[in-house]
Amino acid sequence: MAERVTIAAEPRAILGKKVSLLRRQGRLPANVFGKGLQSLAIDLDAREFGRTIKSQGVRSLLDLAVAGEPAPRPVVLRAVTRRGGTGEPIHVDFYQVDTTRPISATVPLRLVGEAPAVRDLAGTLLQSIDTVHIRCFPLAIPEAIEVDLGKLVGFDVHITVADAVLPEGVELLTDTSVVIASVAVPRIRLDAAAD
Repeated sequence: MAERVTIAAEPRAILGKKVSLLRRQGRLPANVFGKGLQSLAIDLDAREFGRTIKSQGVRSLLDLAVAGEPAPRPVVLRAVTRRGGTGEPIHVDFYQVDTTRPISATVPLRLVGEAPAVRDLAGTLLQSIDTVHIRCFPLAIPEAIEVDLGKLVGFDVHITVADAVLPEGVELLTDTSVVIASVAVPRIRLDAAAD
């Protein structure tokens, strides 16, 4: 697992519609909550948050350092509200996890190696899914799950979720019969001018 990134936050007293003032100051309003915990309103630097998410992704376990608290909180992103649905973040919800209890998470798949059917038979690699759902302890969430393409030796062969090699302590929640990758037969283009 990769090194966890720490996000600095400040307790937030401005609530409701007045948070637009925070946004104009470059601050991003957020909440942190968890099982058995009271929700805490916070704000953080919007630019720093954007850089962190671009480098770490939205599925990472993060440390949230709230000013005035003795230790960072281990959190995952629960929701990001964006301007217009796809624009810049305008609000974030963090979920504080208990590192002693397993949680479910979504992690990306990383295709490694070369498919012989692509290299030798001129086929086209088709990737059906790019993430899988897993269950493990928060500190054991893998950065990605690698899938070896070496098994794709022909057009009738598929790599399924069952073929993914999981790190120790990680349980797969995605149906194991779901196809991850296959190779399509090459399309032959006939030149109309040739007789």
